[in-house]
Amino acid sequence: MRPQINSTARRSLLAVALLVVILLQSPISFACGPYTLSSVFTFKVHPEYPLEKFAQGEIGTVQPSYARSYLFVAYRYFNGGTFSPTEQRALVDLWKDRLDFRWTPGDENWVKGWQDARQKALAGPAPAIDVYRNREKPNQYESYLNCQQDAFETAAATVEDRIRKLGAENPALKQWVEAQDQVFANCAKGQDIPVALPADADALLRADRDYQIAAANFYAGNFDVARTQFDSIARDAKSPWRAGAPYMGARTLLRKASLGPEETKNAALVESEERLNKIIKTPELASSHAAARRLLNLVGIRLHPEARLHELGLSLASKTELASLKQDLWDYTILLDKFVGDGEAHHQKATPVNLQGDDLTDWITTLQSDKTEALDHSVERWQATSSVVWLVAALSKVAPQHAKAAMLQAAAARLLPSSPAFATASFHDVRLDIASGRILEARAKLDDLLRKDRALFNRSSRNLLHKQRMIISSSLDDFIEHAQRLPAGFAWDESNREIPVEEAEFGEELKSLQGKPLFDSDATEILNRRMPLALLSQAAINSRLPEHLRRDVTQAVWLRAVLLGDARTAAALVPKLKTLVPEMASLLDEYVKAREPAAKKFLAIYIWLKFPGLEPVIDTGVGRASLAEQDSYRDNWWCTAAFSAETNATEENKALPLRVTPEESVPAFLTAAQTAAGEKEYAMLAAFGAAPNYLSREVIEWATKNPGDRRVPEALHLAVKTSRYGCTDKQTGKWSKAAHDFLHRRYPNNHWTKQTPYWFKD
Repeated sequence: MRPQINSTARRSLLAVALLVVILLQSPISFACGPYTLSSVFTFKVHPEYPLEKFAQGEIGTVQPSYARSYLFVAYRYFNGGTFSPTEQRALVDLWKDRLDFRWTPGDENWVKGWQDARQKALAGPAPAIDVYRNREKPNQYESYLNCQQDAFETAAATVEDRIRKLGAENPALKQWVEAQDQVFANCAKGQDIPVALPADADALLRADRDYQIAAANFYAGNFDVARTQFDSIARDAKSPWRAGAPYMGARTLLRKASLGPEETKNAALVESEERLNKIIKTPELASSHAAARRLLNLVGIRLHPEARLHELGLSLASKTELASLKQDLWDYTILLDKFVGDGEAHHQKATPVNLQGDDLTDWITTLQSDKTEALDHSVERWQATSSVVWLVAALSKVAPQHAKAAMLQAAAARLLPSSPAFATASFHDVRLDIASGRILEARAKLDDLLRKDRALFNRSSRNLLHKQRMIISSSLDDFIEHAQRLPAGFAWDESNREIPVEEAEFGEELKSLQGKPLFDSDATEILNRRMPLALLSQAAINSRLPEHLRRDVTQAVWLRAVLLGDARTAAALVPKLKTLVPEMASLLDEYVKAREPAAKKFLAIYIWLKFPGLEPVIDTGVGRASLAEQDSYRDNWWCTAAFSAETNATEENKALPLRVTPEESVPAFLTAAQTAAGEKEYAMLAAFGAAPNYLSREVIEWATKNPGDRRVPEALHLAVKTSRYGCTDKQTGKWSKAAHDFLHRRYPNNHWTKQTPYWFKD
């Protein structure tokens, strides 16, 4: 399992979640484990790691299912743009913040900087400062970053300045520091407001105290009081805080809009916007202009989200270097999610027509849309602009019978290998050939791409090409060559975020799989559901398969042959299976020696009971390291047999641009008769239902007729065990009890009976 998030990181994450909720009132949810390790052959949520390569322009085959920040990068490169090294770092920072739930504002350093400066004026331990504060009821379990970096930097700079003006031993300086401690006490909780100095106090110290009081009220959530006090400071021509006070007044209004009463939010935003615009137009307040513009952008997101979205879309699409790229892209994608949904099917909304006002937004929403009009629009935009971005959008949607399909393919063929869109366009060019039945042309193109241009495709993109090449394979050998692929990464399946496991985290199992090919789900779909036993038995001995895949295929074919009653095929595979799974050898020898079909069948069932990793199907990706080892999360004795055909159906192709129909998922070399036989055999296997039920039934039937068989008590014990550690259904409890009761009734004093005190319900 992945490591747990520590408490500091969790608070930071909650603060970010709250910030997004404050800005857009969007729902956020987080999934929990346990998680399983999966092979990622083609990344669909984000590009292949390392993300730095994507930021540098190694785009690969773009998936419409990518998060929109990645689609923006693809758009910019497709349009002939680039990113400076600084911008590339900003992009990667944004992606890692989001993927890793990483948000490290550096508050420890801010606080330390202030505390170091404080020590020069007031010796002794400084009060602890927590920069996060919980919201008021009913949201008191949500926290937000209350005291930000500028507050600590300003306080530290002020201490240094006052030491120079007053001297480090001046009692007034110590009083200033003590008041500032009160200010920062409000960062986390409470209403700790410094007392105002008397009218006859030093003017500078009195001005400092007035600002500290206003700041304390701001952090304590007394927004109306704080705004009035900042306004008063702004009118005091003698206050050294006069220039920054107007900005703080506007910031207070924005904070009120975020955290104050619902009925005052809009008015507070409007007034904050007016004040910020006034600051920007006032030359005397130039020191606050940059901060005011940043705050104005935030107000614009809240008050004029559509206008701000278009503004950001135009800015991001330009080829001008942006110092604020990370923040602008973050804001843009959050706003776009608000308007059209977050990309997940259950959150997707209809794309408003008025979002087509800028080319970037238009392209992203069109590319990700599955509506018929999206195809028409992308073709129209391509014809109007002749741009690569719209060529990619049109290619990703067009069907071969479309009037413009040939023109689009011709345009794709003209792209040079140096084009960032080459991989994506090549993929769709071949897709159209396959869909239109031009199999020979498609094979020739794919073989050229995989031979001559292989280096231009990252591993995710190559796997997509192998996926296409496999479906038009001309023979079993050809199929096997392209069915096995090198994973682009290994990831825990938490929320489908596809975050690769770093090499430092690799266990022995992953280390052993490094650089070795595995089967993707499209290959196992064909092997398990479409290919008949006769062909599968040939695949099991095919020299093109490396040993680890041959083992998986051989065990599956052997058990499948047993369950389907094909004893001849099962027996023929025994020598190979003994070599590949030597710990099973002695039991397999007994299986071969058995003469009666029923005895042979029971011995096979007995072997299956003792090897929970055995299953009559071939694994996708990371398989079982040991067939004898019991899986911790009940993936034992062919777990998927407990689920319906609908649940067991692969979801792999739904997020990919190549929309595979059942007919297209049958390789070209398979005949209709072979496919029908394969599907019939799989249906027969699926009809067995949950494996614990089947195994218990078979063992009880044999035990009833052969009570003297020395293996029967252990087999009954193991049958009950399958109902505890296998995948079950509503009938499993009945069969678990039947096996348990049979064992206790017929063999009350047996060693295995004593180890079976309970039976288990589903």
